[in-house]
Formats: sequence, structure tokens, C-alpha cells
Amino acid sequence: MSAAKKEQVLESESGGQVVEGEGNVRIAEEVIAQIATQALMKVNGVQPASPGLVANLRIGKKTSGGVRISIEEETIPAVVVEAYITTRYGLRIPDVAWDVQESIKKTLEQFTGYNVKAVNVFVQGVYFEEEQSREKPQAPKAPKVQTPETGD
Repeated sequence: MSAAKKEQVLESESGGQVVEGEGNVRIAEEVIAQIATQALMKVNGVQPASPGLVANLRIGKKTSGGVRISIEEETIPAVVVEAYITTRYGLRIPDVAWDVQESIKKTLEQFTGYNVKAVNVFVQGVYFEEEQSREKPQAPKAPKVQTPETGD
């Protein structure tokens, strides 16, 4: 969409005038990573994971909340996302990965206006629901107190 068309859209939606200005708006990688992490956590049965030793050896890119962001500077910046996840046991992993890709892509394009060039999903592990529920201590049940019956 050209700048003139974009200004017309903004003008018609807000009902006001759009002031033409010069300059660029750039969004920090950390902000994009936070948005991507929130989108990742909205997918059912998915948790962020650490990228592991091999991924940490890449110089210059920091992982935050299970995602790593790379921005290619163009007229409209292009974003490449690497998402590191664990998924709940019993879910079909290709479907979960697809849902993560779609969620991150839609959310980033909606909130930033940047093009999402790729969302690469790395499944680092599987977690089990039963293990998490067993770890939670349950409160002991109170003993029943019998009340004496009154014989009137």
C-alpha cells in the first residue's frame, strides 16, 4: 500500500486530517520479541522453551521468552522469528507448530505493520499434564465432626 493510500485510509477512519511528516518509525527487537512471546503463549498446549546450547552460540542475537527476532531493514522492515517451544503430550506437533506460526505472524503484522518473512518453530520438548498436577500439593480434607443427636 503506497503512502498516499495509507494516509487516505487513516484520514477516512479517524475523520481527522493526517499531517504529513518526514521520518521513520522503527520498533526495537525486544518489543517485537515480547509481542511474539504473547502470541506464542495464546496457542493452546504450548509453552516457551529455552533455545538450547547450539542456538545460544549464535553471536549478536538474544533470545527472550522463547523467541529470537531478526529484522531485515527494507522500506517496510521484514521480520524473521525463531520460536522455541515445548508442547503438551498428546497434541499433534505439526498442527501445534502451524498454529504457533499463524498466531505469531498475524499478531506481529497487526501490531507492528512489518512484513513477517518467516516464523521458524523449534520443538524443544514435550510436557505432561499429569506431572504438573501431581506436583501441586493438595490440602488435607477436614475430618467430619459428628454432632450429638438431641432427643426431645
